[in-house]
Amino acid sequence: MAVVSALKGRRPALRRGFVVYVVLVGLVGAAQSSAAATATATGSPVAPVPGPNGLSVYDGATGVTWLADADLAASNRFGLPVCSAVTTTPCVNPSGSMNYRSAVAWVDAMRSADYLGHANWQLPTTPNSEPRSSTICPRIGPKPYQNQFGFNCADNGLGSLFYTDLGLSAPNTAVPIPANTVGPFSNFQPYLYWSRSLGPGGHGTFSFGNGFKGANTDPNFLYVLPMLPGKIPGTPPAIGNGLEVNPGGQTVYDPVTNVTWLADANLAASNTLGLPRCKNPTNPPICVDVDGAMTWGSAVQFVRDMRNYDGAGYLDRKHWMLPPAGKECPAYTCAGDVNPMGELFYDHFALSQGSPVVASPDIALGRFNNVHPYLYWSCEAATIQDPCQSTGPAPGFEWSFSFGDGFLGTDILANDLYVTAYYVVPAPPRTTMTTRPTCRGTKCT
Repeated sequence: MAVVSALKGRRPALRRGFVVYVVLVGLVGAAQSSAAATATATGSPVAPVPGPNGLSVYDGATGVTWLADADLAASNRFGLPVCSAVTTTPCVNPSGSMNYRSAVAWVDAMRSADYLGHANWQLPTTPNSEPRSSTICPRIGPKPYQNQFGFNCADNGLGSLFYTDLGLSAPNTAVPIPANTVGPFSNFQPYLYWSRSLGPGGHGTFSFGNGFKGANTDPNFLYVLPMLPGKIPGTPPAIGNGLEVNPGGQTVYDPVTNVTWLADANLAASNTLGLPRCKNPTNPPICVDVDGAMTWGSAVQFVRDMRNYDGAGYLDRKHWMLPPAGKECPAYTCAGDVNPMGELFYDHFALSQGSPVVASPDIALGRFNNVHPYLYWSCEAATIQDPCQSTGPAPGFEWSFSFGDGFLGTDILANDLYVTAYYVVPAPPRTTMTTRPTCRGTKCT
């Protein structure tokens, strides 16, 4: 999302450590060969074809076979250990997410296992250009790279799956998160949240999808959790260091960071405070998506509207603001005053690196299951069908794609993202049309 550290979109200097889920692709037999032949002969995309036992899905638009389980790593690590605080070798988080080095190792182990009878599984690839969709896939990466990525980029494996095969549109999420409670909070999203701090190429972010503090490009769509500095006057005095729900239940005080939070962690989904709903990522320029996510510019306006709400401010408070996410601590385990969102994640919720704040629902998405509305790893290659190159789009970064909003970007290699994979189906041989010669006597033409 390199957009994205706890980011929905990503850029080379924005995200530092997200875990991406890995999905695999492979051939599925006669049905796929027939579909490939049809696609080659007609030049038209073919609807995804389920493979044997429903474990794989053939994509006629790109000529690859995907894993049907978009988070297979959560149930089959292929010998890789579960990540812990002391793990230094490639590993997989219990959620199935992992850093890029582990994603490569997991796919290698999958090949060695000859999974589903195939030894040519690979990470989904991203060409460093978008030839067909160049008019709508913007160059909004951070300088000096400005890789061609953003929304509506469909000439890469995961983007083609999101936009073409599944028919989804940006900035909508592929999998809506149902109403939930986390401690005294409601409606947390296992995704990226905006901060008010500056970050490389945009603004700082924190991921409640994996605990990563990073940054994102401002046009990306992330969530908002507003806060008030200090304790609301007249509320009961704090006792101890635990979270305290204020009278009325709409705000929560954290005595550790001396911050008062809005209890609804996604208020904008139900109340836009007058901002219009988005028709697409740029129309109107200031808007809120139906799931509550918004750009940095819209987040600033949303908080401004909270301050001015009914003249007295939302909940009669006029000092609403976005939380900080300072640079004083590392990408993971960053908590305390410099990162109040991290204090919630690591200390009050007792979550660890790579753990989402709430689980994503396992709903059928086309022929796929276990799709996470988060970032997935991809790798650079010349085409969708080519193997991964040894170098990424920028030093220390690789491509990622968000099923949370359809954003193609880049992420720092240490980030924990989800992983899926596919294998390439060989194209059928071309047939050459011949004509019978016309002969007269001994001469033929």
